Amino acid sequence: MELPAIFVGKKLSALTRKWLISEQIRFIEQPLVRINYRKPDIRFFEHLRDVDKKWVVTSSYAAHWLSRFANKIGMKKDDVVYCLSEKQEGILSRCGVKVLRPVSPNAYSLAELIIAQDNGTKVIYLRGNKSLNQLPELIDGHNVNWQSVEVYKNTSVEILLNEVFDGYLFFNESDVKSYKASGNFPAPKAPVLANGDRTAQAAWAEFPNLVLESSEQEELSFVKYAIKRITEKLNEPKPKHNIIIE
Repeated sequence: MELPAIFVGKKLSALTRKWLISEQIRFIEQPLVRINYRKPDIRFFEHLRDVDKKWVVTSSYAAHWLSRFANKIGMKKDDVVYCLSEKQEGILSRCGVKVLRPVSPNAYSLAELIIAQDNGTKVIYLRGNKSLNQLPELIDGHNVNWQSVEVYKNTSVEILLNEVFDGYLFFNESDVKSYKASGNFPAPKAPVLANGDRTAQAAWAEFPNLVLESSEQEELSFVKYAIKRITEKLNEPKPKHNIIIE
């Protein structure tokens, strides 16, 4: 059985890397986005310390930021946090507050949930410097008392890759957009493996390749799923062609 060579659009954990090596999988890791977290604006959050608040995050980066600075910015145990994905919910669970997710992991469903549960409480949307969804536009016009706060800077890593791989793994939509913006395209017959619905939507929009979506949020589980699907694709029986000479 032929083993695949894969491209991974991020730096992997030591555990995942060790598993790939043990399975004799050839792989290249290439971070495509550089994240710089901002220190919290203490003066801004001090004015809100005694105000009831709801928080909104739509990325794992924002979820990590909130988890890290929850006490410093005055998050209270009866606050509510809205998020998009199971992965974000897992990160936010460390804050010890109520975490709510919409039925569907997209900005439209999240906006509907926020608007439906609006009771005048201050809503703070924690985001990066680049808007990757339509949440602000969807909330505007519904009299929600909300404000966005930039908590990290998302910078694309521009690199042109010439190698050809049997499969391409992307963990978020930012990586997909950065890969494409650098002038890269996956090999035409190679599948693209996307972690989650939003990543898959971005990949479908950018690449003509077969895109396979995985709901596996944990890194190693997603990589194992991806290797299984790529290996199956790589080892599919080649179609037989009958040549007729007249």
